[in-house]
Amino acid sequence: MASLSVRRLDGEIMRRLKIRAQRDGLSVEETARRILADAVVDVEPVGAMIRRILGDDAIDLDLPAREVDDPIDFTSGRYGRDDSDLSVLKPR
Repeated sequence: MASLSVRRLDGEIMRRLKIRAQRDGLSVEETARRILADAVVDVEPVGAMIRRILGDDAIDLDLPAREVDDPIDFTSGRYGRDDSDLSVLKPR
């Protein structure tokens, strides 16, 4: 395993690093290792990955047309009632 010494680290950065380590229940060294590991992970955006795999040719998807419902009027006294189901409320 390699080692790394960081010189001239700002005091405020060190203070925050210690707070983060304490919050996570880790040593400062382990916290720094995890931060560095996260920082160098090469995350490829999904779009770039798709273009890399499929090429730069455009892909057109035929999507169905959207159906738009009428908005619900929550202020109406009829909200939540279904006339077809009112028969269950009538006495027998």
